[in-house]
Amino acid sequence: MDHYVKLIWLITLSFLLLGVSGVWFYKEFNPEWKQHQRTEIQENEALKGKRLEIKQILLKGEGLWSNQESGPRVDRCMTCHIDEEKLVKLHPKELPIPYDVYGCTVCHGGNGRALESEPAHEHMYSDRDAMQEGRYSADEFIKMWKRLRVLNPEEEIRLRRESFFGPTGQYQLYVGNKECVECHKKTNPEHVNRWSATKFKTFERIEKEPDYKNGDASYKKQCYKCHTTGYREDKGIYAAKGVGCESCHGPGEVYAYLMQAVREESDVEQGQKLAKISFDFNICGDCHIPKRHEMRQKNKKNIKAGEN
Repeated sequence: MDHYVKLIWLITLSFLLLGVSGVWFYKEFNPEWKQHQRTEIQENEALKGKRLEIKQILLKGEGLWSNQESGPRVDRCMTCHIDEEKLVKLHPKELPIPYDVYGCTVCHGGNGRALESEPAHEHMYSDRDAMQEGRYSADEFIKMWKRLRVLNPEEEIRLRRESFFGPTGQYQLYVGNKECVECHKKTNPEHVNRWSATKFKTFERIEKEPDYKNGDASYKKQCYKCHTTGYREDKGIYAAKGVGCESCHGPGEVYAYLMQAVREESDVEQGQKLAKISFDFNICGDCHIPKRHEMRQKNKKNIKAGEN
């Protein structure tokens, strides 16, 4: 009898071992990412003929991953999200943070190294609303900006001066002087009054100058950089005329949100923390340099010569 019991146990354990081995082999040679790619390729005619392969973006810098192993940063999101045309359509046009340089997780969160959906999507912001809701704290923004610099050190100066990226990787919005003055006129009225009477109106004075009136579009753009707020040199547009608060402190979309009176006291502290890191004293040197107006002197001479 004991012999038969042992035999039954042996057979049972053998089947269990065989079953476990079968599951292991299936998962090993038919992992989740391959199943996902097959489904995508079958359903999308444009993807027909694509090879099943792990796709990844190699990023700069080192990272500590969920398994507590340190190593090069990689994003393997493209392994499952293989329809690049669809991804392009889902993102805003001219996104200033290209995924081939910064990857996906810098904005969306998650674990870029993982190849299974559950660990890959852990702590992930799936869409714009989730990113805005989850990232509205100074600590989260500061962490994001630091990661951007690590991932693309060649752009460190631009990233520092434009701690200007919002939770979705787009540029923050400029809220305008009115939003800033509403609160700061109570805490620092002298400063607000002085700037309101001078710097805020600098563009009004320039528009009356003969060299500006007679200058072509290229000439006028040279004035925009220092006498407007939020000037985009790549597009030739600005957010507002005059040197406003955000000319030096950067766009105030996130800061204003955190500093709203209806928010909790802790959020006010977060806003103050954000203000300290957003301001960059080096930005002053872009305009306050001795030779900034040499082009004006030359243009004025040309105007006088033409009058004579």
